[in-house]
Amino acid sequence: MTYASWYARTESGLAALQRSLIDIESGVTRQRAWNPELVIGLAQTEDYARAVLTACIGVLGVPNDLDEVVAARMQRQLILDREPHTFEFLIGEWALHRTVGSAAVMRAQIKALIDDLDSRPNLRIGIVALSAEFVAATLAFVIHDSSAVEIETVTGEVIATRPDDIALAERTFALLQNQAVYGDDARVLLTRALATHTD
Repeated sequence: MTYASWYARTESGLAALQRSLIDIESGVTRQRAWNPELVIGLAQTEDYARAVLTACIGVLGVPNDLDEVVAARMQRQLILDREPHTFEFLIGEWALHRTVGSAAVMRAQIKALIDDLDSRPNLRIGIVALSAEFVAATLAFVIHDSSAVEIETVTGEVIATRPDDIALAERTFALLQNQAVYGDDARVLLTRALATHTD
């Protein structure tokens, strides 16, 4: 298990970190991700990503390379259309109701998620409802194949590679996956959230 401070990873800005993820994700055939707070990076619209990354730059106080880092995040998304990669994204319903950027940014982001429900056969998006029962204490995390788990903390990133740690992340993901709704049921939650974002 390794830990890297955000400051160690981003001392020259955020773009280098985003670009490093392109190579990592290109080498992974199955990615499973959970985020209770935000739309997962690979599913973010450009404006949503810009708002998230602006906040990250601000809180870290690192050099402002916003245009470069947003471009790198958008480049990462090209992996979504490459076979044989598969993606399973779980998003907490709270992420759909909080405002990132503006109401207009949120409406566009939610509409993009609705489109993604059916448009990519290798991408499965589930929404875990606000009313879902508590099943595990967990931060945002990503499982790469069954070889590594990335966990985001306030101060940095933990990368776990021990088999028992990976197995725990997979069990946790499965519990959340069992609670998630998909397809038309996910569309209901997305549409409900869409209606809450008014100017």
